[in-house]
Amino acid sequence: MNLQELDVHRLTILWQASGGNLQLKKLIESELQKRIVSNTNFSREYLFKVSKVQNHAITISFIPTTDSYNEYGANVTVDLLLDDVEMEELLKNYSAKSPINTSGQLKAKALVKDRLNENQLSRLENIGFHTKEILEVLHL
Repeated sequence: MNLQELDVHRLTILWQASGGNLQLKKLIESELQKRIVSNTNFSREYLFKVSKVQNHAITISFIPTTDSYNEYGANVTVDLLLDDVEMEELLKNYSAKSPINTSGQLKAKALVKDRLNENQLSRLENIGFHTKEILEVLHL
């Protein structure tokens, strides 16, 4: 099996199923780390649009092995926390004639708190997560 041919979703499924095979799990983790660096599937502006323009709660699933996955678990349901400078920047980028998409850290408030302790909730609000660590975004 050539792991380089699999997309991040398939790698995640394989990683979840490889619990007893530590050698395979390590190989998958290595491949996932390579993918995280170039992951531009979800921009700060996209998350801004969904959370603030469309006023939706968002459930963010993280790529296994990322700092966010290790800190917050497989997923979190959140509302973004943006200061005035961030709000202005993201609105400007989102509204540009040729939209600008950036990656980076975003802070958020957990809307479903039952799986996070006080330290995790504080880290989510003060440090947040990086968009390159996102596997999937769901919203209603």
